[in-house]
Amino acid sequence: MNGLRAEHFDEFFREVYGFSPFPWQSRLARRVVTARGDEPAWPEALALPTSAGKTACIDVAVFALACQAEWAAAERTGPRRIFFVVDRRVIVDATYDRAALLAKSLRQAEGGVVREVADRLLSLTRDSVHDVADPAGVGTPLDVFRMRGGTYRDDRWVRSPLQPAVIVSTVDQFGSRLLFRGYGPRSNMWPVHAGLAANDSLVVLDEAHCANPFRQTMEHVGRYRRWADESVNLPASPHQTVLLSATPPAGVTDTFVADGEDRAHSVLGARIGCAKPTRLDLVRVPASADGAARWPGRLAQEAVDLAGEQRRAIGVMVNRVATARAVYRELIGMGHDAVLLTGRMRAIDHDRVLRRLDGLRTGEERETGGLRFVVATQTLEVGADLDFDGLVTECASLDALRQRFGRLNRGGRPIDARGVVMVQSWQLTARNRVDPVYGEALADTWDWLAERDRDGEVDFGFEAFDRLLPLEPDERRELLRRLSAPAPDAPVMLPAHLDAWVQTSPAPVPDPDVSIFLHGSDRRAPDVQVCWRSDLPDDLSRNVDGDRAIRILSLCPPVSAECISVPIPNLRRWLRGEDGAQGLSDLGGDGGDDGSGRAGAPEPDRRVILWRGLQDSRSAGSADALRPGDTVVIPAQLGGWDIFGHVPEPGAGGAPAIDVGDEAHLRSRATPLLRVHQHTLASWPECPARRELLELARRAQPPEDEEMLLEERLREIAAVDDAPEWLQTAAVGWCADPGRKVFEHPGGGFVLRGVRRVMEDPGEIGTLTDEDDAYSATVEVSLEDHLAGVGRWASRFARGAGLPREMERDLELAARLHDLGKADHRMQAMFHGGSTWAAAASDTVLAKSAQWPSDLGAFLRAREACAYPVGFRHELVSVRLIESVSDLLDTAADRDLVLHLVTSHHGYGRPFAPVVEDPDPVAVEVDAFGHPLSVSSRTGLERLDSGVAERFWRLARRYGWWGLAWLEALVRVADHRRSEEEQPH
Repeated sequence: MNGLRAEHFDEFFREVYGFSPFPWQSRLARRVVTARGDEPAWPEALALPTSAGKTACIDVAVFALACQAEWAAAERTGPRRIFFVVDRRVIVDATYDRAALLAKSLRQAEGGVVREVADRLLSLTRDSVHDVADPAGVGTPLDVFRMRGGTYRDDRWVRSPLQPAVIVSTVDQFGSRLLFRGYGPRSNMWPVHAGLAANDSLVVLDEAHCANPFRQTMEHVGRYRRWADESVNLPASPHQTVLLSATPPAGVTDTFVADGEDRAHSVLGARIGCAKPTRLDLVRVPASADGAARWPGRLAQEAVDLAGEQRRAIGVMVNRVATARAVYRELIGMGHDAVLLTGRMRAIDHDRVLRRLDGLRTGEERETGGLRFVVATQTLEVGADLDFDGLVTECASLDALRQRFGRLNRGGRPIDARGVVMVQSWQLTARNRVDPVYGEALADTWDWLAERDRDGEVDFGFEAFDRLLPLEPDERRELLRRLSAPAPDAPVMLPAHLDAWVQTSPAPVPDPDVSIFLHGSDRRAPDVQVCWRSDLPDDLSRNVDGDRAIRILSLCPPVSAECISVPIPNLRRWLRGEDGAQGLSDLGGDGGDDGSGRAGAPEPDRRVILWRGLQDSRSAGSADALRPGDTVVIPAQLGGWDIFGHVPEPGAGGAPAIDVGDEAHLRSRATPLLRVHQHTLASWPECPARRELLELARRAQPPEDEEMLLEERLREIAAVDDAPEWLQTAAVGWCADPGRKVFEHPGGGFVLRGVRRVMEDPGEIGTLTDEDDAYSATVEVSLEDHLAGVGRWASRFARGAGLPREMERDLELAARLHDLGKADHRMQAMFHGGSTWAAAASDTVLAKSAQWPSDLGAFLRAREACAYPVGFRHELVSVRLIESVSDLLDTAADRDLVLHLVTSHHGYGRPFAPVVEDPDPVAVEVDAFGHPLSVSSRTGLERLDSGVAERFWRLARRYGWWGLAWLEALVRVADHRRSEEEQPH
């Protein structure tokens, strides 16, 4: 092919999906591909109807990036990272699935336009100067991720600043990272996330009318990104926000809409024009406990009555998690095939349910078989590509109802699709008119619909309903505003806010709350991520048991796939022994908790673990200890999964699969990990091998005496017919792994960990991060080799990002100097398992070692043996070593930048260096570029007058808040990738 051009988009689309794009998709591709330099590539908003295929924005963005791959950096408008953001607690799996299909097509393409697009995307990750090996998977045509939040393990999208990627995220997860306060990741990774989120990125904000505060915040970010010293030659990277909304906000002038060609299209026209006749049902229900108990039965019976010959897939959509669970139980009790789907489910369970519903996807392959009911909360309002024949819904705000009816006959099939909107009479009374979730919009919407009820029906079809709305734009906009869910404004973002947020180590006090910039000041509370583990001590109130629980978790840290998102007020109430389900919906709790404990209230019996990484976790029972983004681990015996909306399926052993930590680890890290513990084994398939493993776990013999026996029993488990696929994969993978390890479980039994990946899907493979930096190694790596390798990666990233040559050299220099402080003989002893004599006898200065203690207990023992100070930071010693010989920085174009990149390569020094007691300082000696360097380990850089903070602020003004974070990210990710490259795979 002689060049990839805009007119090739239709062919590209057909090769990937097997059918042609809609007319609007082709028009958009032509506009986006041809935009250059400062031209706005994307319209401000896409005002398109539900089921118009808006997720094809991803295809357009990827195709445009490929077309522009050979353009100069200053001309390219196509960003490498495409963030598809929705204002929901649950990731839109249909969007992820579509992007994953695109990525798979690109990887497997053998010819045609798709192969050309794949090759061009690959060229964006290559470096013609440095031929860098790529064991981490960096360099696939397109990576796709779901940013679920919860733990550092899920931040796989930061694997490379050059990698084309699609990241599907919620407002909370993306927005908090953009504003330097990422929910979930440790604070030392906040600058990396912010730098990559704000540079070389496109933000597609779906259903933007539901996320007004975040839309306003993105406008401020767009302006503040340009605040930097114009004399500095830091190139502008592509960054734009595009809104997807049928009702764009006031002030938007560049709007992309469907036209006559779209309405005449055989498929899209049918979707736009199909009828959806809907009956309004006012149910006389008293505002009492008895009325509340009867309401789920009325909803369930209405769904059953709606079913018919043409209506075999019935959706039931409600406003509360508790209501959804009750309707689901009613339908199951009637003997019907019912599925429950809420945003308050673990990702593992959510994925299983969606796989069961694949046959209800929009398209020709949609099932027409047996009767099935799908009971859901707001999780299906946005992005779910499910196509119902009938729909029963509780009344909600008008915007929510229109989204729900977007799932009714989504494909425009020639069937008698029908709906029912139900409301309880007490909700319309003056006393109860303000709904906790939808405010007055729920009752006002009902009144407005009732006025337009013709012959007992209202048509919710797109075109028919559009005719019910006022023609005059301002009048229409005001009506939709009044009948939509409350949409508060975000506070005005000031430079002072960014000056506070950019301070990530340590964060200042007071620290502006980013949540109000994401959802407004009078909206829902932020979430924490909650999971359950069965192998924790029964009672965490004693310090010894709390410490033991942390050691247990350090061997299998929690990951987001096993977590439920729970609003902080609901979890606080549950910890105090109150009703944690009160007001719980997919849009948050009712906010009825001000975050403060009750004066004089007794300490609750429920204690949990706040998992904040290996060294920052703690046992907590106080409701006040929770903060946004925390990962909360609850001992399984305390329950709670039924309170917060999770209904687990039985495990292979017949017991409820409450603890899914091992499966979640496999999904997140692609390496096997199995806890052979009497409680975790309860969900394994019943067989003689499991019974013997239970006996081994109770005896807890030394691991070296049992390893071969463990292998034999695991192979037997894997051969059992009803063994789940993940268990078979993990068991066989561990048995075949030459680098496998066996650890004693602090609660009895063993933890089996493998190092070789057993899953190859790039969408499921994890990546090393700062927290892995030292103790993830499985082989020895010399300091000299490590520094040289990081330098090559940093140069590659800087060149690929389009940085000028002098800035590239500065980043490479910082990378080649960043770990000099590891020459401290106490840290070298840590690399030898805490043995000072082994370190002294070694001829090699190490940067990584398999002997670094791999669990918390071993780490504490080793640190004490070699007198390594608590919290000691080797990067501060690196800075003093560099400063000791001025010639080292003679080639630097910006000495401040080089020193800061070394100081901050683990996230510290933004703006202050951490205070660490070093009561017995030692001399640290090392050679660098032919210079013998020697300094004391007592650096003094923690002093306020050390210059670290002043240097940080100079650079923040010079390169901008997000510009400096971007440069840091290039070096830090280079360090991560080199560390990963050094380990066998």
